[in-house]
Amino acid sequence: MQVVATRTRDFARTTFKPRHRKVVRAIAEAIFANDAPVPPEKLDAFVDEMDQFVSPASKTLRFGLVRLLELLTIVPFFLIGRWTLFANLSIDDRLRVFKKCEMSKFPLFLLIFIAYKTIMAMVWFEDEAELAGIGYPGPERERHKRSLHLAEESKRTLEVSR
Repeated sequence: MQVVATRTRDFARTTFKPRHRKVVRAIAEAIFANDAPVPPEKLDAFVDEMDQFVSPASKTLRFGLVRLLELLTIVPFFLIGRWTLFANLSIDDRLRVFKKCEMSKFPLFLLIFIAYKTIMAMVWFEDEAELAGIGYPGPERERHKRSLHLAEESKRTLEVSR
C-alpha cells in the first residue's frame, strides 16, 4: 500500500483584481463622502472588507459582480458622454453617473447601481462608528421597550373606558 502525502495550504480567496479594487474604491468614495472626503486609509480598508465579503460567494455571483464592475468602468461614456473611465471621474461626475443609472430605462445600468450600493451599505454600516454617525444608538437601543410601554398604556386606557 502506497501512502500519498497530502499537502494543505492556507488559502484566502480574493475576487477583485487591482483594476476592480480601483473601481470599488471610487464607488465608495462617491457614495460615502457626504460633507467631508473619506480618508484614503479607510477607503483602502473598506475595499479589503468588500473583497472579503464577496469572495466567499458562489462562483456565478462573483463572476456577475466582477462583470458589473467592468461595465461600470466604461459606463460614463454612455450615460454622461465623458470619454474616461469611471474611477478617473470627479466625485460629482460619479454621482451623476449613479443618478443616471437609477433613472435608466436600461435595466443593466440600474442593476449595477443597486447591486453595489446594497452590498456596500451592508459592509460600510457594520462599523459601529458609522452607525453612530447616522444616529443609531447601538446596543442600548430600546425601541422595543418603548413599543411595549405604549401597548400597555393603550391596554390600560381600554380597560378604564369599559
